[in-house]
Amino acid sequence: RYISLIKKDTVSYISIFHNHGPEAGASIYHPHSQLIAIPLIDTDLEGALEKARKFNETKECVYCKMNEWEMREKERVVYQNDDFVALCPFVSKTAFQVIISPKKHLSFFENITEKEKESLADAFKVVLAKLHKGLGDPPYNFYLHSAPANGNDHSYYHWHWTILPKTSIWAGFELSVGIEISTIEPEEAAAYLRSQKI
Repeated sequence: RYISLIKKDTVSYISIFHNHGPEAGASIYHPHSQLIAIPLIDTDLEGALEKARKFNETKECVYCKMNEWEMREKERVVYQNDDFVALCPFVSKTAFQVIISPKKHLSFFENITEKEKESLADAFKVVLAKLHKGLGDPPYNFYLHSAPANGNDHSYYHWHWTILPKTSIWAGFELSVGIEISTIEPEEAAAYLRSQKI
């Protein structure tokens, strides 16, 4: 579906996401993900593209640099295999946020290889199992950020998946400023998830 939709002239971006649990917006009981093709680029991705483009003026990818640093330091890494690293980012949007990112520079999700699909499935299986066990099957959302299919050069971007467990309820502060008060540091969250035997 992704490959067929990106070929349409009216499509600039394809959003793939998953809602798990009623608190995450899951309205159908059985597990399923959704794909929506849209003629624009969402503001969150637009901001990420701009930051990546500016960093790329140094001829380096900001995501590759972050991944290299995280894999060297190992504090926030939850899991890794040959092709992917899963980590709790330094400035997490929510407690226990996990980003699954290709180890090599890949801009367009639609170019994923069969081997990379298997490695990505392995990373998702391990991370979701650790979240399930460690947090008692929390509601969560995950989504893909990939370079848009709008015909522009976005080779500086690095696609990745973001998993956001629902570990708290947003109240007045969070809603008014868009910042969640996290009760755990990403280093502690990653260490806790790594410790979960699955």
